[in-house]
Amino acid sequence: MNKDKSIVVLNNLIEINNDRIQVYETATIVTEESDLKNLFSEFQKTSKIFKSELVKEVQKMGGVAIDVIKQNSFFVKLWINFKASIIDKEREDILNTLKYKEFVAIENYKDTLANNFDHLTAELIIMLKSQQILLTAHHDEVKKLGDLCCLNKNIFSLIYFK
Repeated sequence: MNKDKSIVVLNNLIEINNDRIQVYETATIVTEESDLKNLFSEFQKTSKIFKSELVKEVQKMGGVAIDVIKQNSFFVKLWINFKASIIDKEREDILNTLKYKEFVAIENYKDTLANNFDHLTAELIIMLKSQQILLTAHHDEVKKLGDLCCLNKNIFSLIYFK
């Protein structure tokens, strides 16, 4: 196991979880539906837990965990809030965007595990695989909700326009 490479790998996953935290924070602002707000809050908490676990592992190896918070975070948050206020708030659009973001996160975890097997301990592999499984469950939940929106829209169109 190469500690330096392991630290780079874990920092990459910390960055992915930072992105998820920010995406779900934005999604919570964008949506007005309480069921989605609750779901997005839960997903955000999951990424905060994952990030915390990853940071601890980096520190155990004597590394420094990356903190991807931009120096101009005030302006980033301002932009996100502005963007959220003008974005189309349709449930299906929000869920489709998040489905894609979840897919990207899962693929990053898969690639990380596949391409860095030699640089990770068995314990780290188990931890990352369990995180990937939970991310996959989140993706499936978002996909299911998005599919329901699409199905409901199609049923409505068939009934209404018949």
